[in-house]
This record gives sequence, C-alpha cells and structure tokens, in this order.
Amino acid sequence: MDRPVAWGSGFRGGRLLMEGAGLPFKSEEAEAYFSERAIDLEPWPEPQATVPEIADLFTEVLPRPGAVVLLALPSGTMLLRHLLGAVYGGAVPVPIPVGTPPARVRGLAHRFGASLLVTPRRRAGQDAGSRIVGGAQITPLRAPHAHHPSGGVIILTSGTSGIFSGCLHRSSSLLGNAAMHAASVGLGQADTILVMLPLHFSYALVAQALAGLVTGARLIICGPPHTSARFADAVRRHRVTSTSLTPFFMRRLIGGHEPETLRMLTIGGDALPATDVARLLELRPGRELYITYGLTEAGPRVATLAAHAEPPHRYASVGRPMDGVKVALRKVRGQPDAVGELLVSSDTVLVRKVGVPQGRPADCFAGPGTIATGDLFRIDSDGYLYFAGRLTDPLVVDGVKVSLESVRSLAAAQPGVARATISVRRDAPDEGYFDLELEMDDPTRESAHRVRDALYRRLLRAERPRRITVVPVREDVPK
Repeated sequence: MDRPVAWGSGFRGGRLLMEGAGLPFKSEEAEAYFSERAIDLEPWPEPQATVPEIADLFTEVLPRPGAVVLLALPSGTMLLRHLLGAVYGGAVPVPIPVGTPPARVRGLAHRFGASLLVTPRRRAGQDAGSRIVGGAQITPLRAPHAHHPSGGVIILTSGTSGIFSGCLHRSSSLLGNAAMHAASVGLGQADTILVMLPLHFSYALVAQALAGLVTGARLIICGPPHTSARFADAVRRHRVTSTSLTPFFMRRLIGGHEPETLRMLTIGGDALPATDVARLLELRPGRELYITYGLTEAGPRVATLAAHAEPPHRYASVGRPMDGVKVALRKVRGQPDAVGELLVSSDTVLVRKVGVPQGRPADCFAGPGTIATGDLFRIDSDGYLYFAGRLTDPLVVDGVKVSLESVRSLAAAQPGVARATISVRRDAPDEGYFDLELEMDDPTRESAHRVRDALYRRLLRAERPRRITVVPVREDVPK
C-alpha cells in the first residue's frame, strides 16, 4: 500500500469540504457548467446523475475517505461528472479507457488498491452489492484497499511508465495547470472547445475539459469514430473556435478545409516536425497554431509556442515555459554539451507515482517540486525549448502511446515462454507498429494461441502486437 501524503482535507456532516477537495467552486456550480456549457455529441441514453448526487453517493459507499475509485466510463460529461463527484465525495478517481479488458481492470485495481469500479449500467442486471446512479453502476472491488488524502486524482501514464502506472495529482494543481495553459493560448469564456481526444488522456482532461471549466468556455465532446468529415461537421454545426490534437490525430483530421470559426489549433502529446508546422500554417493562413509540450507528471502542460507569430527557424521548437514553470537541463552521458534531460519545476507537478512503473524510475523527482522528464532538450539563448529525443522511447499505435516494456514483460511472464522480443516498425518518428517473437519450450500453435489469448485479456487493442511468432528456445542466447 502506498504511503499517504498529507494535504488539506476534511469532512463535515458526511460531505467533503470544498477546501479539502481542492476545488474553488461548489459541486452545484460544477453541475451548472456541465448542464449549461457542455454538450455530448453522443449523449448517454439515460438521465445522468448530477455532480452533487454522485458526491453524496460516494460519501455513502466509500470504505474510508481517500479511497481509490476506477472510472471506466465513456469519454463525455458522464465521466467528467463522476470525476468531480468522486473528488467532492472524498474519493480519489482514476479515469481508465471504457474498453479496458476485465483482466486489466483487475490488475489496475490490485496495483492501485482500488475500492470501487464505476462502469456504464448493464442492461441485463447488476453485480451483487453494486449501486446504480444515473446510468452508471458502482461495484465494490476485492482488492487490497489503498487510500490517499482526499482531493487527489490519479492519471494513467501507460505509454511512458507502464500499463499499471499512474500519477497522483492534487485536483487543485490540475485546475491550476489548466488555467496556465488557457492563459498561454488565449482561451476564454467566448470560446467553444471541441474535445476529440479521450478524456483519460491528461492532455484532453486538463488542457481541454478542465480548461473549459476554469474559463467558462463551451465544451463539445466527440467520441469515436474520428474522421475528417465528422470533425469538420462538428466544427461547423457548433461554431467551434478551439481544439487540441496529437500529431497522430492532426494528420488524420486536419486538411485545411475546416470552417473559419476554428481560429485556434493546439498540438501536443508528441513531437511535431517543423515541416508539419509549416504545412499547417500554410493550410490555415491567418489562424492561430500553438505547439505545446507537456507530460502527465508535470500536471501536464509545460511549454507553448505560438507558431503563427514566430519565424520559421523556431518551428522546430515547443516554445518557452508557461508562466509559473521553470526548466533546466541535466547533463546526460553520451549527449552533446548543449543537450540534456529536461527538469521541470512547477506547483503543478505530481505528488508521486503510484502503481508499478516500468521504463522510468518510480521516483522521478530531481528536487522539491522538480521532476526529471526523461526527455532530451536543448534551450537556445532566448529560452526556447527544442526536443532532442527521449531516454525511453514509447511507440504510438493508432494514437495511443504503448509501453513496449510492459508488453514484453507480460509476454515473458506467461508459462512456457523463455524469452520475449519486440521488433518495431515505424511509419513516423514516434508512430508505427510492432511484432512479438516468443521463444518457447513447446513452440506449437496451441501454446502460441494460449499466450496470445492471455495477452489479449490484458492489453488494449492498440497495445496488441501486429504479429506473434513462436520459435524454439535459442540455447546460445543468454536469458
């Protein structure tokens, strides 16, 4: 069980105090925002519970304040209501993909010490001991329960730190980071934000959903399938002024034919080559383009480049740190003198890692309020940041960052597997697919199917190898 971290929390009459939740508004005010300023393009077919109702239910069913709750809900206002309702009710929520396989859910519950699981209500009935609230089902979990000080939120970091790893943040610091990002791109109450990215991504949750909440901007939430025609139609129908995309989704959705209302496009989540920046500016003349950098551990946004206002030689940059963020470089052996690991200092960095990190150290702190990012940068004389690589290199498959080390470790742990090897094929610097080779004592088709089925029960669709091959154990290769 993780050791609790102390920050302000308290109960009065069974309801978490507003100060303890770390939120500068009442649950009724949050509900008013979702009711009046947020639209689901695929609305839930049943009436939703309100934020205060969800908070009251969590207050009633939590085994203790600070208990961990997994939220496996569709990306939309239902997820956002349960996220804030959980915080107001004294829980520590963890948004996870709605299609997470049951074996993966059990693994997350065990490693995070989750007490409850929230899913869409089953049409055929409900599990014993579960509760129904507004189309969602809350089910107790048989896991070793952990707890944290109330007011926290855990965000998954599966692409960089492993599939069972997350970052514990204060809800107040996530809101603070959202406000910092909004200020850096000029997002305000008059804007309408189109959310295409999944809300369990820290980029979408903070830079869009929470940024809308703190500024009062309208939210239009669009789930899959993500096509350029659907994207353009949503922008046109709802007069969208702002959206945020990863490079993967940008290449799929942006063609330069979007309605003129879309004045602001922000790109983050992965590096974007300078040639793509130049092409976007050419496709969208006179409109704003912001290149951003961040990572979940930082809360998440760190730096912003207003590319439309910069000369071409800066298109390869991610800009300068946002107000309230300081950066420095730490020397890395084997790298040029001008390149180092980026250190980020901010009030919005994580409290700590939780779960089982892989590929990065569990302790990412380089000092109080300072994290080591694992990303290599150089900084020019004007303070602009230029990405130079990663100490660990995740792969993007269908827009999802995949922890190859987690996949390899899961495969190697299966009975009969002596060694697992991953081969990567890249379509772009960070995008592509991968194959998995298994050395087995019994390399038969049946044993290969058994391992494949075991992996598929734990991996998301994007995390599954394109091909699995089985070969006899190579005795001349050390294990």
